[in-house]
Formats: sequence, C-alpha cells, structure tokens
Amino acid sequence: MAEKANHHFIPQLYLRNFSAGRDRRKAKVFCFDQSTNKTFETLVRNVGSRRHFFRINVEGLDPNHVEDGMAEIEGEIAPLLEEVIATRSFLSHKHFSAVMTLIGNVAVRNPRFRSMLEDLHVKMANGMMRAVLQDKERFRDSIKQARDNGAPIRDDISYEDMKSFIDRGEFNIAIDQTYLINLELDAVPTCVEQLARRVWSFASAPAGSTFATCDDPVILAWADGENRGPYSPGFGLPNTVVLFPIAPELALVGLFAKQPANREFRRDQVTELNTSVAKNTAKQIYARDGEFELHTRSEPYTRGKDLPSALGRQRARAKADG
Repeated sequence: MAEKANHHFIPQLYLRNFSAGRDRRKAKVFCFDQSTNKTFETLVRNVGSRRHFFRINVEGLDPNHVEDGMAEIEGEIAPLLEEVIATRSFLSHKHFSAVMTLIGNVAVRNPRFRSMLEDLHVKMANGMMRAVLQDKERFRDSIKQARDNGAPIRDDISYEDMKSFIDRGEFNIAIDQTYLINLELDAVPTCVEQLARRVWSFASAPAGSTFATCDDPVILAWADGENRGPYSPGFGLPNTVVLFPIAPELALVGLFAKQPANREFRRDQVTELNTSVAKNTAKQIYARDGEFELHTRSEPYTRGKDLPSALGRQRARAKADG
C-alpha cells in the first residue's frame, strides 16, 4: 500500500464545503496564491497540505499514526458538519463538539503555529547555551550533569572552544518534529475547551456575496477591532472574537457575550470578514469561485479573481510614491 505523504493541515472535509461541484471526490476550489500572485482552480486534495507534515518517529507506532487518527476523527466530523451547515444550527451537543473540535485542530495543527513553537524552542535553547557558558565553573557543572545522565560528551572540547563556537553562531538548532507534533496535540484540547465556552452565532451572507477561507482560517481578534500589537490574543481572553467561515454562505462568530443564534450579514460585513481572512492567510486563499469580495489597501470591494491585477496596481503606486 502506498505511503501517505501529502498530509492535510486544512481538512479536505472542510474545503469541500467551498467547492461548487457535486462530486466530492473531484471537488475543486478557486485559489489565490500570494507567493505567485496568481489565481487558479485546483482539486481540494492539492491544497492545504504539506509533505509528511504529521509524520512521527516513535518506536512501535506507524509513522502515519497521527495522520491516520485524525482521518478517523474527520470522518466522524464530516456528516455532522454538513448537517450544521444545512440547518444553520447546532442540532445536538454532538454537532457542537464536532465543530469545536474542527476549529481547534485547524487553529493549532498548522505550519504557522508549528513555526511559532519551533522558534520559541530555538530561542530557549540558545538562551540556555549562553547561560551555561557564562563562566567555566557553570560549564563544567553542566558537562558533568549531562554525562551523569548518559550524554556521550567528548573530553577534547574546552570551555574556550565551545564559547567561541556559540559566539560565532555558525550552527543550526533542529527541533524534533515528533516533539512539536506532541505539543500541538496537547494544545488542541485546551483550545477546544476555550472555544466551547463562547457563545456562537451563525452569520449568513446576503445574495450576491460569499465568504472565502484560507490556509489559516481561524481568526482570533479583539472584539472592538483595535490592534494591540503584533500578536493575536489568547483564545480564553475576554473581549475577543473568533471568526470562522464554514461555507460560502455561512460563517461562525464566537464571543464571550450574549448574541443571537443567527444573524444576517450585509455585503460590507462579508467583505470585512473576507479581508480579515486574507490578512490571516499564510499563502493561499480558497473560495467557491473568484466572485468573493475583499478590500485591498487601495481598492475596496475587489473580487478574488481580480486580486492579481489589483495588487499589481497597488505595488506600482507604492513604487511611484517612493
């Protein structure tokens, strides 16, 4: 049996909801790729994925153990999500839990979150190494402790050699992928718990307007729209909102406050949400077609299919302005 190499961090069951076709096996989406500034139509299975993204290295477990386990969970979520979209409601606690599980996994198990985890651990490792090398005595104590714990450390590396090596910075620190995947799996239940504490509203798009999604579609922001720095707030913080498009005509809005179970969005509200989706995009925006609208910095209500030319004009104006 062929090995599963293409691991989807954006579940196919989710992206299929943005497909115009009836054949789920051949479901396609409209895509705008920021890295190439191009639009195209492609099969759902070709996007929202990375090679061996969830591959683990654990004795006694298949390397695709995590990927296969998530596939089983997604198989249970798929019919429940379809019913939620069709009725625009949580028909049962099971339906609610399924959607919260989907949002939590999408929010945590993605390349951007993993990159943040990896960067944090690299910074921690660098800090620990420099702390150990503050003086010779601390260095010798650390070497002894490491050897006592079974680390095979050579005898011919002096404090001076190690300090010079670290100061030059001519090295890379690699964080084990299995370790990072374990951290992600540990973070999902906490995220789901905080999502489930929110009050959720189904936001419907008006005729002629549609929602888009992307490769990092869980939008967490301050409810008042203010920008409080480069980092997003935590999922458990009050006065925050979670936005999550689940179909071209439907999105979820989660607040720590009372709100109606259903609301009708205006065209401008749909466009604002699509703009937030675009800002949250790592690389690609997905939609049923290229008719969805968003705002660029210089051109309001830009259609998805017109993004390459609109962004080209934006860059040209920026260049002309110096």
